[in-house]
Amino acid sequence: MAHSFHVSQLSFDAAVKKIRLTETRFSLAAYEFVRRSLDHALQRLGRTDQKKPAHVRGEELLESFRALALREFGPMAKTVLNDWGISTCTEVGEVVFQLVQHGILGKSETDKIDDFQEIYTFREAFESPFLPKAIPTKSQPPFRRSGSAKQSPRRRNRKSGSQTGSNKLSD
Repeated sequence: MAHSFHVSQLSFDAAVKKIRLTETRFSLAAYEFVRRSLDHALQRLGRTDQKKPAHVRGEELLESFRALALREFGPMAKTVLNDWGISTCTEVGEVVFQLVQHGILGKSETDKIDDFQEIYTFREAFESPFLPKAIPTKSQPPFRRSGSAKQSPRRRNRKSGSQTGSNKLSD
């Protein structure tokens, strides 16, 4: 698999500043986090000690992006990412390809923006892990008052309008 790695004369920070002159949807923190997610993916996949530039597929990067966001931000991950302008997997891909266009990241001939299609929704990735788990129940809930259950005299009195507390129903 051939890789095209055009090394930019710009530093990462200078490239991101240049990108943000025309593309303001994503904050500086979004670009930095995507870059850190790539480093996390390389480490997680054991590709950090290679002599030639290592390749990470879009899906692999997205999985590392999710894992890193959950580890660093916990239940606030979706809120933080949204604040940075990232709310979908496709937007992560857009950040990646902007960095590719400016020579900060390389890509293979087969890499495309479609590799970052919605592998997961941000709701399922960043909210669902923190939602309470459903408690397994038997076929019937443990307590359910049926309509035919007898009511106590006091309850009957309240329903019938009696304020005295006696067992006598009012007319």
